[in-house]
Amino acid sequence: MKLRKKISFLSFFLLPITLNYFSPVLIVQGSFEKTFTSMHIIFGLMILLAVFFGGAWCSYICPFGALQDLLPNTSSKGKLPNLKLLTGGVFLVLIVAPIVMGGFQKIILPYHMQNTKMSISSVHDLIRYYIITISIILITIAAGKRTWCRYICPMYIFNYVGIKIGRFFKLPTLKIVSESDKCTQCRKCTEHCLMGLDVANMVKNNKWNTNECIKCGECLNQCKCDALKIKWTK
Repeated sequence: MKLRKKISFLSFFLLPITLNYFSPVLIVQGSFEKTFTSMHIIFGLMILLAVFFGGAWCSYICPFGALQDLLPNTSSKGKLPNLKLLTGGVFLVLIVAPIVMGGFQKIILPYHMQNTKMSISSVHDLIRYYIITISIILITIAAGKRTWCRYICPMYIFNYVGIKIGRFFKLPTLKIVSESDKCTQCRKCTEHCLMGLDVANMVKNNKWNTNECIKCGECLNQCKCDALKIKWTK
């Protein structure tokens, strides 16, 4: 998936410009200030994309996912508690509750970047940038590849909501489908899965974990027996 890597790495290298657009802090602040911001648009688009593309945002567009992919491969230090629904649920409530109670009273696009249109334009912004990136790097080195994505990231909630909406309305979405009779159980797909999913077992049982799959395509690249395909399906 060379295209995926090119897009995600470009997203990471643009992070000094786009950091605020992905900021969970600023969207919550905007909601409490009754201000409709560019972050509300971005996170709304995440839900919309998840309806039709599942978790592809995380592997193609998210700059923090690309940051973790740039790091050397580190094996997982064991299964950790999956906190994504908890962190994401709190995050979503903090965004939605102020809007439900008070609505929007003003629009500021872009938010907190009215003068420079850049996310990093001061020493304070630079420090914030390095705190975020270094924290994710240290977590990844200490706990394994894409630990942030697998167990912590609050933005997962937007994928979760979008996927549930797609299922409820039975809309076609991009999925990886398997044919268990072709699978030789070499387990290379499992070894290379960015999200640490037991892909071989999912293929064996014909039961795909669409909530966690980010459509990175690494399993497809590794499968030599044509047991995996990606296609639009309900």
